[in-house]
Amino acid sequence: MHEVAVNYTERDLIGGTCASRSWMRRADVDEHGSRAKLTRWVPPMLTYRISTLGCRVNHAEARALEQVLLDRGLRPASGPGGAHVEVIHSCAVTTRAAAKSRNAARRAARRTGGGSGPSPLVIVTGCLAADPDRARNADAAGGEANLIGHAGDATLPERFAHRVEAWLEGQSQVQTPAQKQAQTQAQEQAPARARSLRVLPMGSTAPPPAAGGHVRAEVKIQDGCDAHCTFCIIPRLRPTLRSKTIEQVVEEVRQLVDAGHVEVVLTGIFIGAWGHETALRRRQSPSSGSPLADLMDTVAQIPGLKRLRLSSMEPGDVDEPLLDAMSANDGVIVPHLHLPLQSGSDRVLRRMNRQYGADDYRDMLAMVRERLGDDVALTTDVICGFPGETPADHAATVAMALEAGFFHMHVFPYSPRPGTAAARWRDQAVDGATARQRVRALIELETRPGGLRARFQRRLLGRGLRVIIEQADAARPGRWLGRCDQYALVSIDGAHLQTGQLVQAHAEEIHDDVLLGQVHAETPAVALPQLPQGCPA
Repeated sequence: MHEVAVNYTERDLIGGTCASRSWMRRADVDEHGSRAKLTRWVPPMLTYRISTLGCRVNHAEARALEQVLLDRGLRPASGPGGAHVEVIHSCAVTTRAAAKSRNAARRAARRTGGGSGPSPLVIVTGCLAADPDRARNADAAGGEANLIGHAGDATLPERFAHRVEAWLEGQSQVQTPAQKQAQTQAQEQAPARARSLRVLPMGSTAPPPAAGGHVRAEVKIQDGCDAHCTFCIIPRLRPTLRSKTIEQVVEEVRQLVDAGHVEVVLTGIFIGAWGHETALRRRQSPSSGSPLADLMDTVAQIPGLKRLRLSSMEPGDVDEPLLDAMSANDGVIVPHLHLPLQSGSDRVLRRMNRQYGADDYRDMLAMVRERLGDDVALTTDVICGFPGETPADHAATVAMALEAGFFHMHVFPYSPRPGTAAARWRDQAVDGATARQRVRALIELETRPGGLRARFQRRLLGRGLRVIIEQADAARPGRWLGRCDQYALVSIDGAHLQTGQLVQAHAEEIHDDVLLGQVHAETPAVALPQLPQGCPA
């Protein structure tokens, strides 16, 4: 008796119901070539699964990591079982986020453990690699070699590609000839552009490979931060600043539009540092001008792009050239800015090491409204209970929120992050109950009847709004939900509408925090691509 590898289609396995996948069967045969018994099944194609935690930047980066795997012949895993390569693209911005990332890595290891065939690989990428508790993180990843972060001269996708290739070389020693042939064919079918590169640049320009249902896509244009806010661990996790070129960004957005996306969000760790060598404005070269404004103006000209949005950016990075670019391209660039406030108190802002004061923020708001009008949507982040924050400091934050008229506030209690300066100020800690009460007060300021959100929504009533349809309105049969340019949620009457359509709608009333409207005009629907698993719509 000896073993041979025999190819079978899925039709052979399950009675002819499907012939779309082939599998490798290893069977014992006798000296006459007769099959005796099945010993194990081995998939001839290596598979991967990417689990992404954290921010929009992470989701954009996951696309580049996925392209590394696709270009090397791996294919997405189907079903809940383990993949040959499990990638955890981690978040460590808070202690809890780091714990969730480690848990995800251990769960992936359990999925891959105990099976036969190629030795599985679990790789933890992203911010967890630079977390202060590196030993525990390396243990969760299965060793230092499987923990790949952002620091260093080589980019994350480059180091990731090297690790995957080293693993593939090891697997080639144990694959059967048929498996090697299948893997080689898959690699030969990868795009010629990618095959010519051993390692990838900062990001992949390739759109997601599958089709089916996402309106919005993120494009990462920048990475890294050296601003060192006292509450933030990010400069330790992503210390190297990098920017894509205008040409790279334009090409990536063009491919996403060609793939069917109608809205693109430009994102980064410190997006205002795009085109600069530092996030510290006092150290930026005056001769560099306003590169972000040039980028926005250029991307807005891409044919077929319906909507362009900026992700979170620092208040000091909003300048006149950027606002001019937004105003000049108002048919594409939306009147919405997410501008973290963190605190309305000058004293707290100084202790946070922010690059602006309360009056600087007010001046920026005045400039925004002068250039974009009073209907611009402003959203923000606020930290309550920062060490040493007094009732007067909190009152200053409440006053600033009222003055700014934020449409939405992401409010959260301060959480000490080991490795940051503020985490050492334990003697000035605000008790948890007080911090949570301050959080509730700000949330109520936004959400109560007649609060900040309702005030902004009322300004949109009776107005013509551009809305991109995202999904059926489950709470209101016959209607569809979408976001207008100002990012407010709108429910549109029209059973014939489809995901991805851009419609001109008239807002008539507010119900359960949602604008209700009717269609005035619409554009044809488009086929929408699917982003990597876990990406927000």
